[in-house]
Amino acid sequence: MADYDFSSIDRFVKTGKFLEAQGALENEAGYIYSDRDTLLFNLDTGILNHFAGEFNESNYKLSLAEKLCAEYSADSFFQSVASAVTNDNVKDYSGEAFEDIYTNIFMALNYIHLGKIEDGMVEVRRFDNKLKLLQQKYETLCKNTDSESDVKVKKVSIQFSDSALARYLSLLLYRTEGDLGNAEVDYKFIYKAFEKQKNLYNFPVPSCVKEELSVPDNKCRLNVIIFTGNAPVKKEEVVRAYWSSDVWYKLALPVMEKRPSYITSVRVKATNLKSNSTFYFPAEKIESIENIALDTFRQKESVIYAKSLARSIARSVSNTFINTMAENAQKSDDSSVALFFTLLDITSKVTTEVVERADVRSSRYFPSEASVAGFNLEKGDYSVTVEYFHGSRVVFSESKNISVRPKSLNLVESVCLR
Repeated sequence: MADYDFSSIDRFVKTGKFLEAQGALENEAGYIYSDRDTLLFNLDTGILNHFAGEFNESNYKLSLAEKLCAEYSADSFFQSVASAVTNDNVKDYSGEAFEDIYTNIFMALNYIHLGKIEDGMVEVRRFDNKLKLLQQKYETLCKNTDSESDVKVKKVSIQFSDSALARYLSLLLYRTEGDLGNAEVDYKFIYKAFEKQKNLYNFPVPSCVKEELSVPDNKCRLNVIIFTGNAPVKKEEVVRAYWSSDVWYKLALPVMEKRPSYITSVRVKATNLKSNSTFYFPAEKIESIENIALDTFRQKESVIYAKSLARSIARSVSNTFINTMAENAQKSDDSSVALFFTLLDITSKVTTEVVERADVRSSRYFPSEASVAGFNLEKGDYSVTVEYFHGSRVVFSESKNISVRPKSLNLVESVCLR
């Protein structure tokens, strides 16, 4: 997967042709994904299905990905042994923390678009439950890694403990059901998420949030959720250190890198199809998925470093022994033994270079940011256009029609993965 050229598929994605992108990805699946990448295939195609409006198919794929994530995270004994002497690419890809938890957000949106409000609420709750178990899962992973070698795992704390986006969705769902008490609880938690996680939410609370629970009786509320950019992917970073002039150890580590977005601002335009009245509203960021991806990866990164270091030290000890035996054989003028250990020394060093590879498998189509807009309108049929800007220029726009009704969840979703 790391060597595959995604440019042709990404051209479809950047122009909003998600069905074409999903089809191209499936046609190339044999070249992109190995037998160990079943979860990754379902994540990528499931997210593209969602953006293409294929909500049932998306839920099927994302649900399967979620089950595989739970199954593979348990980690089979044989795969653990194999990865201890080779690298983590021999293991089934078990997903990153942000991939697992945001799967539930997109399944919730699928259900909302299908008119299944209760099912959508279930997915939001499951997101919250996973977030609460994240630290516990990490502690177990650290304990298991500590028991495998003498190298200790550096304990890392993450800041991510609550999601403003999940709380916002929950607020909208409770409001739709008329449960204003629980909606107000979510309203307060949105502000707490910003207050307690300033490194992750380094931007203001969207101004529309304060209006979500005070919709006038003679008005209807229209909400828009907008996804932009591309979530981070992993790249390999190689570190070498020398034990002696002839022996070294190599660490190949996955590093999560941001993918800068081309979109600098977003505006929403709503036009009443009967009166032709048009209203403009800015979209404001509510969640940096990329910040959360980097934050949650820090825990796993410490575990990967410990495992890679233990593996490299073991190889270096072996290489040192082989190198010493080769030198001793050369000094004793035993040419056949010297040749044997010299060849073994060369093979061992080449093997270290070839085998020590970072696991850089990553999902490619999660967005990097979520923005929202909310405004009060008269009851009626509207054309909602989301305009994506680079500077002062509109570089992409998407329009959808919606019938705005009182006491309903009038929700429009738009996406531009640039």
